[in-house]
Amino acid sequence: HMQARSALAPDSVDSAHPIDPAAMQQAVDAHLPSVAPPQQEPQTIGRLKVRAAEVKDFRAEPPTLFEKKTFAGTAPKRLLFIGDIHGSVKELNLLLCKLKFKRGEDQVVLVGDLVAKGPESVAVVRRARQINAWCVRGNHDDRVIRWREFLDGPGKALSQTELKDLDKSKGLPYDDFKLSGDHYKVARDLSPDDITWMKAFPTIMTLPSPFSEWVVVHGGLDASKPLLKQDAEDVMVTRNIASGGPTSSRDEGQAWFELWADKMKGLSQDNSTSETNFNELHYNKIIYGHDAGRNLQLHPLTKGLDSRCVYGGQLTAFILPGENTVSVTCPNYDGGDAAKDRRRRRRGTIPSAYAEPMYTLEQ
Repeated sequence: HMQARSALAPDSVDSAHPIDPAAMQQAVDAHLPSVAPPQQEPQTIGRLKVRAAEVKDFRAEPPTLFEKKTFAGTAPKRLLFIGDIHGSVKELNLLLCKLKFKRGEDQVVLVGDLVAKGPESVAVVRRARQINAWCVRGNHDDRVIRWREFLDGPGKALSQTELKDLDKSKGLPYDDFKLSGDHYKVARDLSPDDITWMKAFPTIMTLPSPFSEWVVVHGGLDASKPLLKQDAEDVMVTRNIASGGPTSSRDEGQAWFELWADKMKGLSQDNSTSETNFNELHYNKIIYGHDAGRNLQLHPLTKGLDSRCVYGGQLTAFILPGENTVSVTCPNYDGGDAAKDRRRRRRGTIPSAYAEPMYTLEQ
């Protein structure tokens, strides 16, 4: 750097022209090698140094939109559709007993939300597996599945303290993830076989002959779209159709089942599922749950079976053929003494309903 030093030497400075500090620094910088700024390490958390971005950006596998069911042999004598159970295993068993459920003669179909809110979610899942129930995915089932996929993925490296810190800082991957909610605990308690079984739940289920005009969902359908064009997320939560499309709110737009009934009036009732193209809109009757605010809704083309079981209402079954209903009364697991019992069950201070002897049922 001899040239730079000679240019800046004191004896070369004209006293009539004082030194410009900025120009001096520029001259020095021009003769120095460039140095890259230090690279910041990605923020990591957890015992296995999981990147924070990997946690926040995690996304579970999307649900299966559609499944066309078939019977392995001859059709069962009855299909028994049961509304939102929400962890109420005792009430589920009472209802099966009241229905005189018989394995091999009856097929149980659950309209989603097997889990959360009630006291015995894991027991409901295992009871449903035991009786080989068919199920569609509800929004609470979906949240438990997403939690479990996260805990089996990037969440596996995180301690309870780290999860709490992420919960407080809104660093968990989904806005509806709360450590204080039922879904986290249920997700942890389910076995690998339980969660594999639940992950297979479709959001739309069509039924084989002689029940082929019926379709099962948890939330609702957009009457402007055929089944294969529906959005899986919407199907789990829809209550109304507003100007912007499906919504879970009952305060916007119009009830989806009213619009569905209007649409079906213009379609032929001649169904043949073996030949049906589900990319086109067809005449279908819908069985659904999810809408506890409207309670039991039995209309000619739609049957809403969420009769507020977990809120002290009833757990309801809809029976085909015949279109009859059977219900059992449920305690209010959402508050009061029942909520205290639920907390005591979680702590193990009172027996689990699933641990009690099963009611007299045909196994």
